[in-house]
Amino acid sequence: MELLKLYAALLRRRWLVLEAIVFFTAAGGALAMLLPKNYEASARVLVNSSDTAMSILSDLGLSEVAAGLSNASDDITNKISLATTRPVLDEVIWRLQLRDDDGKLYTAEQLLVPGLTGELEARPGISITQQQGTDILVFQARADDPELARLLADTLVKVAVQQSQKRARADTASARKFIEQQLGVVREEFDQAMAQIADAKARDEVLDIDAEMKAAIARLSELMLAYEENAAAIEETRARLAEARAYQRKETGGAVSPETLATNAKVADIQARLTDLKADRAKQLTDKTEKHPDIARIDEMIAATEAELQAAIEEQHALDPGVAELEAKLAGLVKKGKEIDAGIQRTTKQFSAYPEKLREFSQLELAAGAAEEVYKALQEQRYQVGVAEAMLVSDLQLVEPAKAPDKHSSPRLLVNLVLGFGLGVGSGVGLAFLFEYVDDSVKGPEELTEAWPAPRLGVVPRFKAEGDRRVIDRLPNTHPVVEAYRTIRNGLLFASLDKPLELVAVTSALPGEGKSTFSVNLAVSFAREGKRVLLVDCDLRRPIQHRNFPTTSNHRGLTDVLARKATVEEAVQATGVEGLSLLSSGPTPGDPARLVESLRLRQLLIDLRKSWDVVVVDTPPALVVADALIIGRAADGVVVVVESGSTSRKLLADLRGRFQTSGLEPIGLVLNKLDFFTSGYGHYARAYQKYHHDTGGDAPNTHSGGAA
Repeated sequence: MELLKLYAALLRRRWLVLEAIVFFTAAGGALAMLLPKNYEASARVLVNSSDTAMSILSDLGLSEVAAGLSNASDDITNKISLATTRPVLDEVIWRLQLRDDDGKLYTAEQLLVPGLTGELEARPGISITQQQGTDILVFQARADDPELARLLADTLVKVAVQQSQKRARADTASARKFIEQQLGVVREEFDQAMAQIADAKARDEVLDIDAEMKAAIARLSELMLAYEENAAAIEETRARLAEARAYQRKETGGAVSPETLATNAKVADIQARLTDLKADRAKQLTDKTEKHPDIARIDEMIAATEAELQAAIEEQHALDPGVAELEAKLAGLVKKGKEIDAGIQRTTKQFSAYPEKLREFSQLELAAGAAEEVYKALQEQRYQVGVAEAMLVSDLQLVEPAKAPDKHSSPRLLVNLVLGFGLGVGSGVGLAFLFEYVDDSVKGPEELTEAWPAPRLGVVPRFKAEGDRRVIDRLPNTHPVVEAYRTIRNGLLFASLDKPLELVAVTSALPGEGKSTFSVNLAVSFAREGKRVLLVDCDLRRPIQHRNFPTTSNHRGLTDVLARKATVEEAVQATGVEGLSLLSSGPTPGDPARLVESLRLRQLLIDLRKSWDVVVVDTPPALVVADALIIGRAADGVVVVVESGSTSRKLLADLRGRFQTSGLEPIGLVLNKLDFFTSGYGHYARAYQKYHHDTGGDAPNTHSGGAA
């Protein structure tokens, strides 16, 4: 039932819905034609794997650099985030000089999120997405110019690739810079040592010495060299020992090296148990929470196993043969160094008579040699770092450059029209329901009964009038309007079984509700049944009944009879409808209210009842003047006409109060001008039409325009 009411409301407000649809659809089409065109261009970039570079770097002995490269994240989301950072976008904006209407450079946020205004104005914008199921990133750019869109996409790719390569080479570039600085320092030390040797030779004129001095010097040089080599070996051993201990410190229960797992069965067993516990915990978490007792128990077992693993690793470290070997070797080298130092001291003491300059000469040569060795080692390191830097290229590779689009991507006329149509439907329906909600007029028979629980005589549908004439005398008996008046007429007869209905007064709340048309058609309906009917126009202020018949006028009428200027027989006019006569209002009096309240009018109405079978009195609206209530006291019954979709519940309540105050109760209510097809009662009209069509009757269309 509620759906039927909603359907009826939409039918009543169909023009509002249609206007909203037309407006929003036209607006969508206008926007599609007037808004700036937006062009889109896209470039595709492949995210490369670093496995090949890692293999080459490991073969060159740069395992640490390879390990650092292997730890780099290959997450596509990170690549997208890095490609849309502020430095990348600012560089793109600067290269292309993207400026707004005020000449200011765009910001990175404006490129990423142009906003509604930016979309409508076709401002430059970018977006990066992953092509589904691949490692390809789609760099998409949009602008109001196809060439600018292409340049924006390609430039974004270039800058993103350069930034990625710069980040990849950051560590190796720092190492290369440090090595180059050290090469300069060592080269200066070597040149200085060689210059000092040359000066000493020139100063002491050293050309040849005897065999003893040569032997002594050779011995001392041999000892010094052995001492330096031993010192270097000590430093190397200490470095290896420190590296081994640092490696042991890094090796914890959370990170066990493959060597330890391969050589220590106990550690491998504990590690396997720990892995099984963690796998069991992950499996349990699929249907249990963190606070579940089983999860807590597994967590306790994991903690205990991790502690056991840590203890086993520490035991392994304490018994590590490699560390013990390095410690023993270091002790031997230290002892050897002391012995060499003692030998140097002895040799120096034996040859203390040697000239100081000769010792200085030997030391300078040793210093020059050491500087030369360090210089060669640094050159080798620089070569290796250079190879590593050459291998560390960007993991982003352009596979498809952007192409300038041939046509714009937005706004699209069809899409805008569809969206406008949808928005129009939604807005129109919403406005229809809103207007229906605030409209408190009586629209259907049920609402009429709810507003005034008086007898409901029937409804009169809207029908198409012949010009200004709305009399049913020329309509066939099978016409729905004629049937409606026949139903109302029979309802009046049934309502007055105990008392013959001879004088019927008709009124309404306000003008324009169709009471005068109802009065004349009710009179015609009575006349069609063979009764002698008199229609009396008692609306002395705005008479209208004389216009319903071409043979009648208002030159003489009720006011003349009341003023004794004419008799009833002289004032009554023939209407051309068999059995129906008219007593028009007559000339408008100066004080209509006095005539209505006079005893003369009441007596006249009583006399008229004796001369005609039925007297129908058309009275003024009851909420405008009190004439209808006064005449109603002299009538056998008062019929109240209510216009469907116009008369509000409040007015109907006021009218009901007027009747109750006057001590009157209407004989019945009539709902006038009801549109069956917009009020939810279209099935009645269709059923009626089908019935008359099947029986060969004439059933004209009843839902066309016009007022009853």
